[in-house]
Amino acid sequence: MSLQWDPKWEEVVVEVDGVRVKALRDRVTMLLACPICGTGDKASYFFSPRDLVNHLFSHTSRASGIRVVAAPAEEQDREE
Repeated sequence: MSLQWDPKWEEVVVEVDGVRVKALRDRVTMLLACPICGTGDKASYFFSPRDLVNHLFSHTSRASGIRVVAAPAEEQDREE
């Protein structure tokens, strides 16, 4: 029994909300590899196509200096 992971990569097209990306997917575990991070020790792997696309957006927002800030919660009127 082996304790190491020996991935069998295949190229797939992932589509989430109109965003299409080519990525590598392991045939056994179905893990998706980030096409920017690549494969290896410091790579990022995802089970969900949506998680992969969200990760890719983090690459683009870092590169273009975009900061995403949550909108402030509306204060509820307090009756005293």
